[in-house]
Amino acid sequence: MEIEQKRYFNCTRFTFDDERLIYAMEHDGGSCAFDVSYADIPMESTAMETRTPWFRNAGIVLLIAWVCQMLVELVETSSVPGFSLHWPLVALCCVLIYRCVVIRYTVFKTDAGELRLICDDHHEEVLNEIMTRRKNQLLSWYGEIDYANDPGEEIRKFHWLKLQGAIGDDEFETIRTRIEVFHGPMQETDFLEGPSIN
Repeated sequence: MEIEQKRYFNCTRFTFDDERLIYAMEHDGGSCAFDVSYADIPMESTAMETRTPWFRNAGIVLLIAWVCQMLVELVETSSVPGFSLHWPLVALCCVLIYRCVVIRYTVFKTDAGELRLICDDHHEEVLNEIMTRRKNQLLSWYGEIDYANDPGEEIRKFHWLKLQGAIGDDEFETIRTRIEVFHGPMQETDFLEGPSIN
């Protein structure tokens, strides 16, 4: 499955492999590509806005060129020169486009790089697909109860899965009850302290 997002000079491509997300991005400043396991994508995200610097730069260049043209006309003619207003108007338009044309992203910071989801019509589809596959991978890696393991470690593992959004409160309590039926009752301090999955 592949989903592509485009906004102005920016393009992101999400290829959903069975075990990994393959991400590629092209923008006016270059490109990047990497792949990452779904389980390694964090739940936390940040919002980010970018603008296209090309329009700002074009506006600045046009203003500088217009000022230079005025200076040349002032030096070369003794009469009052007729300055053209076309260049500053075009420069103003470029600056306004730079200020108004904003691309908004949802950003997930992974060890492999930043995943940027463009806030467009496909945003929720991409986000839901990532979160669903993340949850499924976490459960496939850590979702089985190992009764041979230390019960505190097992409950810590499922508490961590709950914090990661892979299981809900009711599921956690059901799993905790099953572990305690097998090993005996535990206090909350028995599993909230000590090492956990990072």
